[in-house]
Amino acid sequence: MLKGLSRYIFVQALGPFIVATAVLTGIIWLTQALRMLDVMITQGQTLIAFFQLTALALPSTLIIVLPISLFCALLYTLHKLITDSEIVVMFSAGVSLWSIAKPILAIAIAVSFVVLSFSVYIAPAGMRELKSRIYDIRTDVTSSMIREGTFTNPTTGLTVYVRERAPDGTTHGILVHDSRNPDEPITYMAETGSMVQGPRGPLLVMFNGNIQRVSRDDAEERGAATLLYFDKYTFDLSPYLKNQPVLVYEGRERYFSELVNPSEDDQYGQSRRDKLLADAHERLVEGIFPMALALIALAALLPAPFNRRGYAVRMAAAAGAALVLRVAGFAFADAAQNNLNLVLLMYLIPLGACALALSIIGGVRFGPLLNRLPLPRLPGRETRA
Repeated sequence: MLKGLSRYIFVQALGPFIVATAVLTGIIWLTQALRMLDVMITQGQTLIAFFQLTALALPSTLIIVLPISLFCALLYTLHKLITDSEIVVMFSAGVSLWSIAKPILAIAIAVSFVVLSFSVYIAPAGMRELKSRIYDIRTDVTSSMIREGTFTNPTTGLTVYVRERAPDGTTHGILVHDSRNPDEPITYMAETGSMVQGPRGPLLVMFNGNIQRVSRDDAEERGAATLLYFDKYTFDLSPYLKNQPVLVYEGRERYFSELVNPSEDDQYGQSRRDKLLADAHERLVEGIFPMALALIALAALLPAPFNRRGYAVRMAAAAGAALVLRVAGFAFADAAQNNLNLVLLMYLIPLGACALALSIIGGVRFGPLLNRLPLPRLPGRETRA
């Protein structure tokens, strides 16, 4: 009987959890997708590349989404079971409170392991690949300089236009105007061309074209143009790659071992050891929050007595407690990057919430405990019964 009951409660909680996860993930994915859309448009990337990049950011999103969706799903499931009097029937049949909580805690433990695995390895691997791909896209000369039907300005004084670009990389109708030297602007025009990799960098090889030079330095021949036809001409693009940014992986793009023990030649890691160590602790703490939020939902509704007015107050209190817990977790994780002494509080906050929720589920009443504390008496008139 208990196995069938546990399976029933498990299924009742699992469905809303999947729905809530899908909805919240879709909303957050949309906000991240809009941020990447500008990179895709300006760099001329395909729709497939756009979805691949946004998919790489999903694991880091799920670290935040999964605990929240679990909490919302458990509140909904428990409220439904209570209002439908199913929990009352279970208690009347002799089912204990912990027997009802057991399948819910099983889901919470599974979600905690998933969040921990995402936080420690999967999410940083995805963010690492995402940053690497975005770096390649931003530094890709072919994508930034050669765009079909568009005049591009890779640097001041240089304009590139391509009428058509074939799937194999061959370009048709090429125009390159170089006016970096204002006294002698040069215009290159070619029927076809292609981008190749040279020993010092990329090269634009043009075929069947001409070079137009206009001299503005010589007073006698000022404004005179010279025209030179060529069958093949190579335009060196390597000078435009001298000031390319260096790819550096920050805390969220590093594996757990790189946070705890960065290599000696890692200048970024050696100069930010405290910050990276705080990030490592934060990844471990993320695995506690699903259990903490699940226990808050259980403590709010499972031991609740029957109330004809509903349980809106209890659900609001649980939501407020979950919000305070999550915000406090973010705040102390951010503060610990500047002060490692606060790392212990990062663990104590969710663990303390778990202990408090377990005590409420177990039937501990805090009112009598507070009355037993030796509180100081305030001065004033005493009244006798």
